[in-house]
Amino acid sequence: MLSRRQFLSAGLGAAVAARAYARPGDRMRYAMSGHQFRTTPPHPETGIKMAARYGYHGIEPFQDDIPQYLKQPPDQFKKVLDAAGLALCTVGSGGEYLDAARFQETIESNAARARYVAHFGCTHLKVNLSKRIGADNLSAANAKTLARNLNEVGKRTADAGVRFAFHPHAWTLVERQPELDMVMEMTDPKLVFLVLDTGHATLGGIDPVKCLRDHYSRIAAIHLKDAEAKYSTAGGWKGPAPSEEEHNRVNLYKRLGAGGVDFPAFFRVLRERSYDGWVTLDFDAPRPGEGTVEQDMNSHKKYLLETLHADLRS
Repeated sequence: MLSRRQFLSAGLGAAVAARAYARPGDRMRYAMSGHQFRTTPPHPETGIKMAARYGYHGIEPFQDDIPQYLKQPPDQFKKVLDAAGLALCTVGSGGEYLDAARFQETIESNAARARYVAHFGCTHLKVNLSKRIGADNLSAANAKTLARNLNEVGKRTADAGVRFAFHPHAWTLVERQPELDMVMEMTDPKLVFLVLDTGHATLGGIDPVKCLRDHYSRIAAIHLKDAEAKYSTAGGWKGPAPSEEEHNRVNLYKRLGAGGVDFPAFFRVLRERSYDGWVTLDFDAPRPGEGTVEQDMNSHKKYLLETLHADLRS
């Protein structure tokens, strides 16, 4: 844990670094996910304050991170964020997209989350899809059902002025390049968007740089995560993603710059396109032996400033 003197010194140094490294004209805004802070009680309040201290513009919790606030009027959570000077990027949502018996619940829950985030001025809802279902995962019939259901939920979130943005993610219905191609082709580009996660795309064999170029018009937001270097798409990895069992044994998620994602190339595309949306660092809390949340946060900020030239708050 940093002493107050160390923290203040680090803060002054970071402010100088931010001015020195930031790229003029960047309009990207940076958020932290809520996952990193699940081991820092009281959650999420401690994490919100830490994200603000490290210079982030916002926070992106999953719905499991803030259940106590989701049961209250949005103004209750807004007071907590306002006190820290942070914006809400979005709230992560979920649902079941091939289970007919549970699909109405999925529609209603995502519509409710969209209305909630709209109160904060958010423009997208980040959604994790259902778990994979084996060899028949996205058969022609399943893909057709999934596309129809994604369009339907997209209509309901659009009613709140919020874009429905699914999250290609290892171990879910859309993990691999052919699956992503199929769903993007079959869904309405006015209703269904993407949250592109560099780490999960890589693990599934989706080249994040190419995906960013190919689907830029449908990118609602970006997630930054590094992944085990041996699964680098630049090195030829085509997927499928390694198993959850492997991930449970050895953490496949890495601190920025410690894995195989080519972040400088990814950011060149963002800047070529003058991207002005949210970039969220999506990190779980460190596992035993991996260090502390503070060490993670220090590493993230150093890489963002010195390598990616991010414009964080002073």
